[in-house]
Amino acid sequence: MKVSVVQSGNCTQDVSENVAMLLELSEQAAATNPDLILLPELATTPYFAAGDKSPKYRDWAEPVIGGASTAAFAKFAKDHNTALGFGMYEIDNDVRYNSLVILNRNGEVVHGKTHDGKTFPAFRKLTAPSVHMPTLDVHEDEYCTAGPGPMNFDIDGVSTGALICYDRAFSEPWMANRALGADVVLLAVSSLGWRESLFIDDLRLRAMEMGVFVIASNRSGEETCGGKTHDFFGRSCVIAPTGEVLAEAGGHNYPEIIHAELDMSLLAKARKDWPVWNDRRPEIYSWMYK
Repeated sequence: MKVSVVQSGNCTQDVSENVAMLLELSEQAAATNPDLILLPELATTPYFAAGDKSPKYRDWAEPVIGGASTAAFAKFAKDHNTALGFGMYEIDNDVRYNSLVILNRNGEVVHGKTHDGKTFPAFRKLTAPSVHMPTLDVHEDEYCTAGPGPMNFDIDGVSTGALICYDRAFSEPWMANRALGADVVLLAVSSLGWRESLFIDDLRLRAMEMGVFVIASNRSGEETCGGKTHDFFGRSCVIAPTGEVLAEAGGHNYPEIIHAELDMSLLAKARKDWPVWNDRRPEIYSWMYK
């Protein structure tokens, strides 16, 4: 499986202008004929949840099915014979989500399936953060509803999980993705601040512990929204189930595109060599969830 990761940044407050920019970068990413292209979290808008708390940003939300952004990326995916994942601000029945949409080679929306068989047109971020620190002030919970649960997607027969930014901080979503059968986990990110020094190592450990490939696309560089300028740290990456970094973008710069080829035969060996999943003892931790 060949993948290309787009590290974009500096979005304007015009969604159509941002989509045009992303399509141009995706065109460059498609030059290597990848099976999948991944874009960052909320890629079609600025990261608005760390600004002035204006209600006007809610107007940027659009539906997945029938939405203009989906239509534009769907045409691209079909024309270039590649799957594509992009982060967007979704509205569905007047409820807004921070979502990751996955399109197949035919430009069709790939629906995610939860553990109980329910299907959704996008993965919806599981926890909308409310984090208030001197160096990081995020109020995403005021704009986005938390998603229904972990989901699994079939991309060209590859069992694929999904996470969005803050989700990566919790052990349970990673474990749920593996329990749903994921061999690859897509991570769409808009991350800034003190976690930069831990970013790559954190994902290396998660990949090794879960025995999965991790594909992460982060926003990068300075971006101004709501009167505040933030510097997103980038460092988009592709990581093997052994913890090896297969590709890594630079920090704080955009645009940048990285490429990697996933050798799916590594999965069985990595899981055998480091059998953490098989050696779990969930029965002794059940008390924590009562």
